[in-house]
Amino acid sequence: MSNETMPPAAPEQASIPAAPVNLINDKGDMAENWHTRAPEGYEDLRDDKTLSTIKNIWDFGKSHVHMRKQVPVDKMPRPNEKWGDDDWNEFYKAAGRPETPGDYNIQRAEGITEEEMPQEVIDGYQDLFHRIGLSDKQVKAIETHNNELSVKRKTAQLQAEEDFNTSLWDKLHDEWGRAYDQKVFRGTKAIERGTEGDEGLYQRVLDKVNKDADLIKYVANMEDKFSEHEPIERSTIPTPKDLQAQINEIMADPRYTNRDKSVRQPLIDRVMRLREQMIKDKAG
Repeated sequence: MSNETMPPAAPEQASIPAAPVNLINDKGDMAENWHTRAPEGYEDLRDDKTLSTIKNIWDFGKSHVHMRKQVPVDKMPRPNEKWGDDDWNEFYKAAGRPETPGDYNIQRAEGITEEEMPQEVIDGYQDLFHRIGLSDKQVKAIETHNNELSVKRKTAQLQAEEDFNTSLWDKLHDEWGRAYDQKVFRGTKAIERGTEGDEGLYQRVLDKVNKDADLIKYVANMEDKFSEHEPIERSTIPTPKDLQAQINEIMADPRYTNRDKSVRQPLIDRVMRLREQMIKDKAG
């Protein structure tokens, strides 16, 4: 091996960084294929052909502004099965859910009583709506819809009750005929007996009875029972039922079918007059 001294190795040259590429000139024009020079971390931009259409920074700015208008930056995220309570609460809040259930402030419709819609029912609905994240606008729509249905149902119910009561009054007038006022008067006498001089009680009961045809008939019948064995002054106005009873009684009389016309004719005439009276009562 030669002992000749070897020349010293040349020092290793340090790498010189490439000069930065100016991608935009003073006028805002982009360099040709500027997106293909995207640095590390932005590799996905290099092959995006849509970027090749952008030739100027100002065009890029206009595109960005247009995108912002079409899709707001604060666009709500889509829910997914991985969401927790905090995610849902944020979502509900962004969708318009109020802070507390009471903030919905649901009101009963006009004409609907607390008995028909108790406060605890309202509170229960407000808790449910808040728990499932409904906005105040959604709950107001539900409230309006339900109130309209409640009013319609109650109106229909009241109308049905009124129609039914009207039919009862008509039936009572037909049944009592000309004796109607007499029967009503006798009913008030029964109320007077039952309230035993208590004027306040008498008036309250009378007000209730006068609204119900069934109660009118009931108290009139009670007065008849009260006075069956009392020598009291009675009106002689017969009801259609009384007239029919008289007709039946006459027709059951053997003389009504007697061969002797002079015997049966007075009874026949009596039946005719009673029937005429029944017709007048019904017409009147």
